[in-house]
Amino acid sequence: MDILSVLLFFIYAMVILILLIYISPVISAIVMIILPVAIALIFPDPVSQFLSISQFSYMGVPVNNIHLMLMLWSALLGIIIYSELLAWYLLMDKTDDSSTEVSKEISSTDQIEPEEPPKTVKKKIEDFLLSLGKIMSGGK
Repeated sequence: MDILSVLLFFIYAMVILILLIYISPVISAIVMIILPVAIALIFPDPVSQFLSISQFSYMGVPVNNIHLMLMLWSALLGIIIYSELLAWYLLMDKTDDSSTEVSKEISSTDQIEPEEPPKTVKKKIEDFLLSLGKIMSGGK
C-alpha cells in the first residue's frame, strides 16, 4: 500500500472525527463531503490520479483509493448519523407531568366535553407549519 494514501486518509478521518466531537455532527458531515469535492474541482488531474491508484488486489479485483474513500465515507456517515440520533433521543422529553395528572383525574365513566370546536384543515396545517418552524429553529 502507498504510505501517502494511508496518511492522507488517516488525516482526513481524524479531521472529520475531531469536527464531530468538538464542533457539530452536521458540520463534520458537510466538511466530509465538501472537502474532497472542492479539492477535486480545484485540482482535477492530480485527484483523479490519486483516486485511481491501485492499493491491492482481492481475488483478482483491484481495490483503488476511490474504493477506500467510499468505505471511509460510509463508516464516518454511519457514525455521524448514529450520534445525531442518539443526541436527539437523549434530549427528547420522555415524561409529560401534566398529561399523567389529567389521565389520573379522569375515570373511565366520565365524558369529556369538547371546549372548542374541531379544527379545520386549514387550522391544522397552520398549526403543523408553526410547530415545524419552531422545531427547525431549535425550540421544543
